[in-house]
Amino acid sequence: MKKEESRFAEANLFEGMTSLRAVIHAMETGISDRKILRVIVDRDRQKSRAKELAWLGYKAKEFGFEIVYESEEYIESVTVGSSHGGIIFECTARTIPSLEQTEALDGGFWVMIEGIEDPYNFGYALRSLYSCGVDGVILSPRNWMSAAGVVCRSSAGASEMLPLLVC
Repeated sequence: MKKEESRFAEANLFEGMTSLRAVIHAMETGISDRKILRVIVDRDRQKSRAKELAWLGYKAKEFGFEIVYESEEYIESVTVGSSHGGIIFECTARTIPSLEQTEALDGGFWVMIEGIEDPYNFGYALRSLYSCGVDGVILSPRNWMSAAGVVCRSSAGASEMLPLLVC
């Protein structure tokens, strides 16, 4: 596990199957322009994750990403948390359009978030808003995606499934 001071350095390294499903859903629905580059699986967990890996193999063909198998030691050396379940993945950055570039606010339930400084708290807030049925979130001009993997994991994938705009 990475040391505390460098835990947000790998912004586009995501952890866990919940985050992976959310990113794939966002790709399928067009919510996000993020692309998965490769999925890294703990080779010792292949048998216990056979059903998930079969589904993942199908999605890999559909979206053009690779699945590679690595040791548990390698995965632990590049991850922040310990809740990844032996699955991590690398992605491209997500583009967050500005409020002026869209007309998506017409008739929707949009919420603006300000004043949150911690990426975990930001993720928890997005998860709560998603469960309340918001159509999207408006953010102040700050690069929350510099900790995208942490935000995705703490939001249980909601950060990838919500449309985001910057004002």
